[in-house]
Amino acid sequence: MDKKKPQMGWVYSPTATKAQKNAISKQFEPLVESLKKHIQPLPEPQEYNHCIDVFSKWRGNFFYIMQKYKTGKNSYTDYFDTGLARLEFYGEDRFNLSYFRHTGKWEPLFMYQDISFEEAQQAILKDPMFSVF
Repeated sequence: MDKKKPQMGWVYSPTATKAQKNAISKQFEPLVESLKKHIQPLPEPQEYNHCIDVFSKWRGNFFYIMQKYKTGKNSYTDYFDTGLARLEFYGEDRFNLSYFRHTGKWEPLFMYQDISFEEAQQAILKDPMFSVF
């Protein structure tokens, strides 16, 4: 039995330039700052993981909004990072929005495909999937 060869084809995949990445990062700074306001103060004594910071970063064609956690007393490390939202650059002012699942994988949301900056910002602020704990 012969295996079928997968069909190859060209796909349009826009990439963000350095100038576009800087502009997008600047646009999302107020959003990241507003998310930081939802961080609760560190409890005393701290027994469980607690969010202490929200930050953003680029990796390839993806813009990430991440959370930094301080771990509880029974852990091997003091801090760890986890995802909050991932925006895939889809073109000029167009994004695909994903959330970070408990399984450790990014899950795209069908209702947030090919959305503008304003729509992405509102989705991150209003949708409970993107809550800062």
